[in-house]
Amino acid sequence: MIESWEEYRVINDALNRLVNNLETLPKVKKAIEHLIRAGGKRTRPLVVLLSAKLAGGKYEDVIDMAMAVELIHTASLAHDDIIDRGVVRRNVETLNVKYDPSLAMLVGDWLISKSVELTSRYGHEIVRNFARTGMVMSEGEILDVYSLTGDFSRDDYFRCIESKTASLFAFSARNAYKFVSGDSEGADRLFQYGLNLGIAYQLVDDLLEFLEIFEEKKSEFESMTLPVILEARVGFRNAVDEVLELIRKFTGMSKEALKTFPSCDAKEKLLQLVDYMTVNMIRNYVTKNREIISLLEAHNI
Repeated sequence: MIESWEEYRVINDALNRLVNNLETLPKVKKAIEHLIRAGGKRTRPLVVLLSAKLAGGKYEDVIDMAMAVELIHTASLAHDDIIDRGVVRRNVETLNVKYDPSLAMLVGDWLISKSVELTSRYGHEIVRNFARTGMVMSEGEILDVYSLTGDFSRDDYFRCIESKTASLFAFSARNAYKFVSGDSEGADRLFQYGLNLGIAYQLVDDLLEFLEIFEEKKSEFESMTLPVILEARVGFRNAVDEVLELIRKFTGMSKEALKTFPSCDAKEKLLQLVDYMTVNMIRNYVTKNREIISLLEAHNI
């Protein structure tokens, strides 16, 4: 669906130009080419472009912000694969396997620095918010890394996913809209859109991993997730049932945050993105599992 959108082409073209024009060490350029050209859904930069468009702006107003968001996300994946000893992501070898963990770590650092440079054109507030989002993402990853070493509660889980995943979606939506429009109230609604979208998306990701049908990512170590926490208390079926209900709740809250904005192409695509990242992902992975489909239908998913 999103692959046919103009915004998807815009961000991919911009990323390809960035890679082609890199002036850095050959090892670094080759590694970045591997990461960027492995593909990806580009959902975070899409949120940037669409939020700016919703505010009445143009893609070029925020294209560097969109690239910065994708680069810091890519860096977080490179670091995550080192921590998890991941071997496959997006159906290709992870950087730490194709090259080595040291290069993967340092290229991740390079991408973070480049992402900050890209945000510098937007002024102090955007740079500060971006830097704070990066710190929050790191805190979420720390919670995730140590989730198996102690008493990791439901509240800990939600704090973890809000930090490591949802915070970047929230930044993407809020700051793109605010930069273009200057409208703080509208920007706060976009923050809620992105935050709840990110939570719902991570719930879906963790549910699919729990069901052992997530084939695009393989690693040696896993973290504590909500389905695992719930299964220990209420059993497999009830755990899946509760997570599906939470996905429905957070997708609804994400869409509700856009309710007061006038109808337009950007709003429609932002709403479609919610389904693409949640309901559609689930259906794509479980179409052959009748038991899971019955659970989906019970929750109108």
